Amino acid sequence: MIAFLPAAGEVHLTRDGRLLSVQNFTMGNHEVDTRGLPYGIYDVEVEVIVNGRVISKRTQRVNKLFSRGRGVGAPLAWQVWGGSFHMDRWSENGKKTRPAKESWLAGASTSGSLSTLSWAATGYGYDNQAVGETRLTLPLGGAINVNLQNMLASDSSWSSIGSISATLPGGFSSLWVNQEKTRIGNQLRRSDADNRAIGGTLNLNSLWSKLGTFSISYNDDRRYNSHYYTADYYQNVYSGTFGSLGLRAGIQRYNNGDSNANTGKYIALDLSLPLGNWFSAGMTHQNGYTMANLSARKQFDEGTIRTVGANLSRAISGDTGDDKTLSGGAYAQFDARYASGTLNVNSAADGYINTNLTANGSVGWQGKNIAASGRTDGNAGVIFNTGLEDDGQISAKINGRIFPLNGKRNYLPLSPYGRYEVELQNSKNSLDSYDIVSGRKSHLTLYPGNVAVIEPEVKQMVTVSGRIRAEDGTLLANARINNHIGRTRTDENGEFVMDVDKKYPTIDFRYSGNKTCEVALELNQARGAVWVGDVVCSGLSSWAAVTQTGEENES
Repeated sequence: MIAFLPAAGEVHLTRDGRLLSVQNFTMGNHEVDTRGLPYGIYDVEVEVIVNGRVISKRTQRVNKLFSRGRGVGAPLAWQVWGGSFHMDRWSENGKKTRPAKESWLAGASTSGSLSTLSWAATGYGYDNQAVGETRLTLPLGGAINVNLQNMLASDSSWSSIGSISATLPGGFSSLWVNQEKTRIGNQLRRSDADNRAIGGTLNLNSLWSKLGTFSISYNDDRRYNSHYYTADYYQNVYSGTFGSLGLRAGIQRYNNGDSNANTGKYIALDLSLPLGNWFSAGMTHQNGYTMANLSARKQFDEGTIRTVGANLSRAISGDTGDDKTLSGGAYAQFDARYASGTLNVNSAADGYINTNLTANGSVGWQGKNIAASGRTDGNAGVIFNTGLEDDGQISAKINGRIFPLNGKRNYLPLSPYGRYEVELQNSKNSLDSYDIVSGRKSHLTLYPGNVAVIEPEVKQMVTVSGRIRAEDGTLLANARINNHIGRTRTDENGEFVMDVDKKYPTIDFRYSGNKTCEVALELNQARGAVWVGDVVCSGLSSWAAVTQTGEENES
C-alpha cells in the first residue's frame, strides 16, 4: 500500500467509516504501515491529506492473516472455537444491504507442515452459512515463495488469492506478483474483488555502491476500474561520522475510473544526523504546479514526546488556482502511559489553520481489576497489580522483551493465541530497588479477549547506611541490629549497612534478655541507597551500661 504526498502530510486509513490509522509522512512515495491494522481481508479507504485538504482518495484491499508460529516445521495444531457476536448494519455501494443482528459462531481450525509445505484449514458457521478456508505456503529452493488462499461458502461465495515472490540469481533483485478474485453470494457480508499487482526491486549497489536502489510496482483494481504505478530510486550519497545523505526520486501515476490520470513526481535530499535529527529538502510536481519543500524532524528515545517535526512548502511555478503559494505545519508524536498518538497543526491551502489530534489506547478488565494502556498490540493482555507507590518502576520480561511497569497497576495488551513467559525484575531505568517476594515468574496462554491478572508481592528496598548511637551518644560498636527482613552487625565505629523494607523503616537492638531499643528512619523520599548519618536507638540510655555477651547481642 503506497501513497504519494506532494508535500509533508498525513495518510488516513478508514474502514466502514471508522478511522483505523493516521500516519505522518514527508513528500514522496511512502509505504503505509499496516502492522496496527486488524487481521482479516477487507477494503480500506486511503486518504492523502496535505495542508488540511484531501488531495487523493482510493480504495485498497488489506489481506492480513494471523499466522504466529505456523511456519516450516511447525507441529500439527488444532482448535475448536465458538461463541456469539453482533453484526453491524452492512451495505455495499447501496446495492446490497443487511440489517444489524446477533449471530452464533462455531468452527474448528487446524494447521501443520509437511516437509517445506506449511498449511492451515478452517471450517466455521455463522448466520446460517457454512464457510471453509485453506492456506498453503511453499518455498521453492530458497529463492521462490508461493502462497495460496482459498475460500468457499454455502451461498456460492468463493475466493482465490495467490502470490509469488522470488529473489533472482545474484541477490541484487527481487520480484513479486499477487492476484485476488472473489465472488460473493447473497448472504456473506463481504465484497467482490478482482485485483492484481506486480512489482520488483533492483539493488544496483551489489554491482557498484554508487548506483543505488530502484523499485517499481503496478496495481490494477478491475472492480473499481482504477490502477496506479509507482517508481522510486534511492541512492546513499554520503555516510560517515557526521551522518548520512541520501537522494530520493520517484513518480506515481493514478487513474480512477474514467477520470484523467493524476501524476505526481518528486526529488529530495535527506540528511540524517546523530541524536535523532533529520532534514529533507526537495521538489514535487502535481496538479499543474511545482512546489519546493523543507522538512525537519527530531526523535527522542525517552519521555512522553517521541517525535517533533515541522514542514514548509511553497509553489515556485505553475498555476496554483485559489490555493495559497506558501503553507506549512508541525506535528508531535507522543507515547504516554494511557494513550499514544499524534497532534498535527497545518496551514491549509485555503489559508485556514487546521488542527487534529489522534490518540490510541486500550483497556483491560478482569473482575474487579481494570487498567489502561497507551499500547494497542493485541486484543488480549495482562493486568499487573504491583502496588508500587508514587512513580515506582519495575520491568516485565515477556518472551525476552522488556516492558516498563509504573505505579500500582498496569495493563499490557498482547497478541492472542500466544504462550508467554513472564518474569518481573528490577528496572535498569529506576533508582529504586525491589524485592519481588512472590509472583516473580508466570506462564500464560492467551486467547482473544483473555485478560490475565498477576499480583506479585513486591517490597521496595532501600540500602541504608549510617552510624548508630545510644541516647547518651555512645556508639553501638559490634552490635547485632535487626529490621523487618534481616539483620547485620555494626563495626567498631557503630557504622552499619543494611537493606530496609520502605514500608517498615525501623531498626531495633535487643539487649539484656528482653529489653529493646529502636531507630525510626525517615525514608519517605529515599530511593536506592541513602546515608542517614548518626541515628539514636531510643530506649538504650548508654552503650557502656550494656554487658556485651554473645547471647545479649542476639535478637
